[in-house]
Amino acid sequence: MNDNTATRNEKTPSPGEKPGGGYWKSWLRRFLVLLAPAFLICYTVGFFGPLDIVNANHAYLTFSAGDLLPVFGLITLGASVVIAAVFALIPGRARGLAMGILFSLAILLYFQGAILNGDVLITLDGNTFDWHTVETQTWINLAIWIGVTVVLTVLAIIFPEQARLVTLIASLALVVAQTMALIVTWVPRDNSTPNYQLNGEDIYTFSTDENILLITLDQFNPLIFEEQMENDPEIREIFKDFLYYDNMSSCYSFTFPSLMYLGTHQYFDTTIPTREAVYNAWHSESAEGFYDALHDNGFAANLFLEANYAGLGAENLLGKADNVVEAGRLVITPLFYEFVLDMSLYRYFPIILKGEVCVSTGGILDLSSFQGVTKLTINYDFLSTLEQRGITLTDDHKVFNWYHMAGAHFPYVVDYDGYLCDEEDTDRPTALHGYLMMLKAFFEGMKEAGVYDDATIIISADHGYFECFQTVGMIKLPGETRDEMEVSHAPVAQEDVMPTILWALGEDYSDYGTTFFDWDEGDYRVRTTRVWGYMRSYPDVEWIGNLDQWDAEANGFERYNVFGVFHYVGDRNTILYKERYWYNYGVADEIQPLYDSFY
Repeated sequence: MNDNTATRNEKTPSPGEKPGGGYWKSWLRRFLVLLAPAFLICYTVGFFGPLDIVNANHAYLTFSAGDLLPVFGLITLGASVVIAAVFALIPGRARGLAMGILFSLAILLYFQGAILNGDVLITLDGNTFDWHTVETQTWINLAIWIGVTVVLTVLAIIFPEQARLVTLIASLALVVAQTMALIVTWVPRDNSTPNYQLNGEDIYTFSTDENILLITLDQFNPLIFEEQMENDPEIREIFKDFLYYDNMSSCYSFTFPSLMYLGTHQYFDTTIPTREAVYNAWHSESAEGFYDALHDNGFAANLFLEANYAGLGAENLLGKADNVVEAGRLVITPLFYEFVLDMSLYRYFPIILKGEVCVSTGGILDLSSFQGVTKLTINYDFLSTLEQRGITLTDDHKVFNWYHMAGAHFPYVVDYDGYLCDEEDTDRPTALHGYLMMLKAFFEGMKEAGVYDDATIIISADHGYFECFQTVGMIKLPGETRDEMEVSHAPVAQEDVMPTILWALGEDYSDYGTTFFDWDEGDYRVRTTRVWGYMRSYPDVEWIGNLDQWDAEANGFERYNVFGVFHYVGDRNTILYKERYWYNYGVADEIQPLYDSFY
């Protein structure tokens, strides 16, 4: 009996009519047939995709695919049942249409991820995917989606029995194929070492005795800061007690290894594997000496930052950061699930829709939370959590807190007042203003708690941006107040941050270099900045980190394989000219080949 005969003989309940047993038997048969393509869709996008991405990036992440398996598996099964059940309710001739569309979607999603993406996938760095940059591929891709959908749907209507059989066999075959691939590439949980994480419990806790704060805002360069002050006079009022250095050099052009340097006072060793270089930096004499000095002076050292960027994981921070704790299993929150699903959809969506689900690499770690650990609230949730928890005080120890916040870095998900918002409702200047409003509320809370006036506060950035490669530098010393913010053109640098903190401790900093206060306006100083780049004349390198959407080999030939090194005497315009020459012509004062690449 063909599908049309079945439709004529089968009584479809009218509105308000109770379906009979024959209807439900027929519905069950349709449901079982539709379950195969529905399961393939959910399995591909909601199970295989997320687990495969986590497996491929296990070196970057602080959890394993096994942590995702139970929740993602149950949701995949539940969603498959719901989709099949709803489609099975479609009456009459529309069933063939529904079958064709469902099977087409299942096939196209699978082959988009397996073949049709070509070379358009990018590392998820927070930049929105713009399909216009690959417009020809986009239209070809869209034509394939439309063509396959039309052909398979027409065939499902004309040959319903054959379509059901093909759908069942093909769907099961592709599920089995993906399962085998998952088994082959599976990376089991590493139980040889504890799951160390940075704990955010004391992020708003200060000492009744003495406090030193280092606040690092990402991409916080002088140009955009000065634009903020010009557009909103309130910004100047927030920082009126600070001395502002508008000529501060950064060591590196990216978050990693800038945070590593700021935390260890060690330059990144390009001649050895990255993991070895980072380990050596955190176990160097300069790092050990700095944190020993903090502890010897009665300070608890808390690092509220992304451990992967600073130390390729919290384990390297053991013995230095007092907020390193042994964590339990991953907690999968709705926001975390949505984020990981977006990552998977980015792989499987047609090119024209990828921009709708393009997320940032840091987001998955920012949303990760673990049993027994208070989640770090250093970005979009900093202000809202501060308002909920408030400032707390302790007299058990002094406090050194280092905060790294998104600042002017994409993705932009903070509104003008400092609260979470959708990306389409904000932009770079707006988001930065929001983070400055967070600092305003933070400082006001410290003032109410009586710990602001006597605190040492240093505000800077990990790196600048293309319109200004230098970073903001500001410092407020204990008991120091001003009627308005003071500006200095002295040639300071990131190299001065750790010595300045040691100076504030009253320690001898001579082995670490110079402080901010050792430099005056007009002083002659040669400063050095290092910028990542790719040069075809140097060997390609292995990629070891920074979450990639496909696998560790994707776009490997474009991975940064050198540092362009620049020595300069002057101001922000001097280094801007040099670095633009690098990006345009590949010319630097020195070239340092990389052993491998994090970016």
